[in-house]
Amino acid sequence: MNNQTVQQLSPYKVVLFSTILLLACVSLSFVLMKSGLNQVWMLNIHATPVLPAWFWALINLGGDAWVILLILLLIERFPGEITSWVLKTWLIGALVSLVIKNTLPMPRPASVLGVDNLSIIDHPPLLSGSMPSGHALAAISCALIVCTVLKLRGVQNGYLWLIALAAGIAAWARVAVGAHWPSDVIAGAGLAFSVVAFAFLWEQHTSWNAWFQRTRGGVFLIALHILISLHLATPQSDFFFVQFAQFNLACISLMRAMLLVRKYFWLRSQ
Repeated sequence: MNNQTVQQLSPYKVVLFSTILLLACVSLSFVLMKSGLNQVWMLNIHATPVLPAWFWALINLGGDAWVILLILLLIERFPGEITSWVLKTWLIGALVSLVIKNTLPMPRPASVLGVDNLSIIDHPPLLSGSMPSGHALAAISCALIVCTVLKLRGVQNGYLWLIALAAGIAAWARVAVGAHWPSDVIAGAGLAFSVVAFAFLWEQHTSWNAWFQRTRGGVFLIALHILISLHLATPQSDFFFVQFAQFNLACISLMRAMLLVRKYFWLRSQ
């Protein structure tokens, strides 16, 4: 993130706001787990699905960590604008989610309620590692960064609320497909605020953006986009709409890699 952007955000307010939201989400998640409302809510959701399965399968793609990374890299006006903040958020989020899942290996809904009582969509994990929802953490983190960047660019609040709503639906899709409890999604959303805030503070102290503007950083970004493209080229759903969306995203990532090759090597050689 450039210095002008950093100066427009107050570290104290960022930390205070993220801490309050984290505590609120964790508290609500704890209440749901201890009261039994978690299971009741889950069963009610799957007893009367509101939207078709293909919709939730498609929206579920919006919480995929690689899709989120692609979206965040695409909103940059140039490499090194917010690349450092994005990658730090991505790395911290992945680490935090992995540590909690392995430290607190909570059972998935299907292993407690039974597969027959849930309307499972596609092939979500069914055993342990339920808490927190990594998809929810990724989707909300993405929305926070996108909304922050667009707000500083002067985008109207109405569009930002639409982005927040889309991220919330993408996070909730993990409940709809049967992969997570409502408490997992709420906890993941709360963690997102702290992860983005911590990455922001790290970015204020040390930024990698200057490196990403050099040739070696460009090579890294080109390789990263190729990896994203390869990941998305592998079908993750039985639904055609999801496979079609993945294919298009894979093409976009590959095209981005080609544009970066042009920027870092072909144009500089002229």
